[in-house]
Amino acid sequence: MSVMVVGDNIVDVFDESGVASVGGNCLNVAVHLDRFGVPARYIGSVGDDALGTAVLSALETAGFATDHITRRRGVTGYAMIHHTDGERHFGDFDRGASVVHLGEREWEALAGAELIHSSYSSVLEDHLPRLAAIAPISFDFDSHFDDDYLRTLAPFVAHGFFSAAERAVNEIATKAEELIADGMRTVTMTRADRGALHFTSAGTWSVDAEDITAADTLGAGDAFIAGVVAGIVRGDPIPDMLQAATRRAGEVCTTIGSLGLYVDADLVQLTRAAR
Repeated sequence: MSVMVVGDNIVDVFDESGVASVGGNCLNVAVHLDRFGVPARYIGSVGDDALGTAVLSALETAGFATDHITRRRGVTGYAMIHHTDGERHFGDFDRGASVVHLGEREWEALAGAELIHSSYSSVLEDHLPRLAAIAPISFDFDSHFDDDYLRTLAPFVAHGFFSAAERAVNEIATKAEELIADGMRTVTMTRADRGALHFTSAGTWSVDAEDITAADTLGAGDAFIAGVVAGIVRGDPIPDMLQAATRRAGEVCTTIGSLGLYVDADLVQLTRAAR
């Protein structure tokens, strides 16, 4: 199956360590799909600065195709991350040229997709009806659980993903059943260290989180999403799919950054100065 992932990317800089890691919701999912053995193409953009060059180089060195990543005038997106009392916080950030613009070239590439993934952070909400007319949509709603954002976009989404760590199980089940009844094919609710729940019209499945000591949880949810999408694409048994997704999410937590792809943090400082 041809999978296209369209949306955001970012360079995350961890203040304490100075590590700069290539990432972003959609790029994370695309790279992890590739690592799951599911051919995926990522449509996005980076700036025409040195940081954008470094991002492309890191991806290409890792063997990930960058032919659908365009260079746009401006700075490459970045986010500064710091920890306070063990909690992660986002500081200064700029999406910059990493906010993807869908032009004729991008729509031509999307035309052959059999599944399209995007996310809440990609600023593509207005395009969802057209995307859904091409192929089933997989979409990361993050914490948009019961608001107008969800209600507006849900009719165009086949596979919905949600961050629901603060939600009670009965609340999660009620919302998932409502979305399935309204037409979503699958609903997946991640619950941080309490695992995840996966719903279809045929039933409900659960999976426990990996018992690990986490170095950094950034990108773990995106890795889990990629595992579920990979399982859906391949038609894997749901328990096997959820276990594979959970293992990959656990692996991500053992390293700093979401993909293990790093760039020179000094390039981010140059980008910040050039804003």
